[in-house]
Amino acid sequence: MIRVLIPADLEFCRYEKELKKLYEQSQDKICDSNSFEFVRDNTFFYMFLDDTNLIGGIYYFVDADGKLFLNGFSKRKMFEQNVACLRLSLGWFVCDIYAEAQNRASALCLLRCGFVRDRNNIFVKKKQGYK
Repeated sequence: MIRVLIPADLEFCRYEKELKKLYEQSQDKICDSNSFEFVRDNTFFYMFLDDTNLIGGIYYFVDADGKLFLNGFSKRKMFEQNVACLRLSLGWFVCDIYAEAQNRASALCLLRCGFVRDRNNIFVKKKQGYK
């Protein structure tokens, strides 16, 4: 069963060191130069676990144009879990959501979750009925 923790959860601390290490290992691949602490403290940040095993993290942020973007990172060979985590988190927002796919696996994950290519490596998931 997938569980979600946010930084305010007491249990978050139990996995934070492992999550920070995973973020730092993935940082170049997700093209985010911000520190783990910055991302954790300045975005809508979610940690995903499969029972007690860390899957990864997804975070949402508003860009300079006012668009909601997401970014994420996970352990390798967790594609199906990544799709499940992303689908779960998409239901928490009632607006269009954008993402920049940095590689084929992330593009496939976005497509499986209902995103469509907007331009180049930018994808968007339009909310039904949202204006």
